[in-house]
Amino acid sequence: MPGLVSDATRIWELNIYWALHSQCGIWDPKGKGVDIWECIRPHNSTSGTQPPNSTYWRYITRR
Repeated sequence: MPGLVSDATRIWELNIYWALHSQCGIWDPKGKGVDIWECIRPHNSTSGTQPPNSTYWRYITRR
């Protein structure tokens, strides 16, 4: 279900296919937490498609 955080949220990586509504986590060293993002447009990850790119990702929450 979109918007819920999965217990198995994957860390964002290059060269991965991200399906619609899949989630990824990005470590925030300043806030010392993990920001969770939801894919809003299926794509293969490149350096230009990582969160917080709003074309591909929607911010969900911090863990």
